[in-house]
Amino acid sequence: MRLNTCGELCSLRFTWQRPKKFASGEDVFLYESFASALDGAQVLAGSPLKRLEIEKVAGMNILFALAYFENEITAEFELNECLPDTMPDTCFLKANFTHGHITNQPIAGHFNEEGMVLASDDKLDILIAESDRPVVNSPIELMKLRCRESGTQEDISELVKQIGETLVCER
Repeated sequence: MRLNTCGELCSLRFTWQRPKKFASGEDVFLYESFASALDGAQVLAGSPLKRLEIEKVAGMNILFALAYFENEITAEFELNECLPDTMPDTCFLKANFTHGHITNQPIAGHFNEEGMVLASDDKLDILIAESDRPVVNSPIELMKLRCRESGTQEDISELVKQIGETLVCER
């Protein structure tokens, strides 16, 4: 991003999914995991948050959110801790620029016809190359670590407050 090889940043997309067996409590999911991802988006956007929209499934750690920043950059979040227990963690970040994008999402084998996955709590059928490597240092986990180690948890207190207010307003 700093080299400006892809042009100007336009939008961000965060996808973080994990099996139910690794799910955190709802407060940790919302006010630590999601808040850390929102903080990371704010850092990448280089602008304060202007508006936040959250669609959360009641009683489950599943949410979709849109964050609009003052410099017209938008971040999309899909966080889900309710995958079948047979599935692995996945975490993808995508930064869309005026002349391209940067992502850790594989180009083939995920979210396309060639990479179909059929999963239940009992069985996982993967029609792609299989990987049992856990996402220990996923971007979301690294953002949570950054908040803890750099002492910026107080800095995200305003984001945590906005998450709570947004959830109350949407009920």
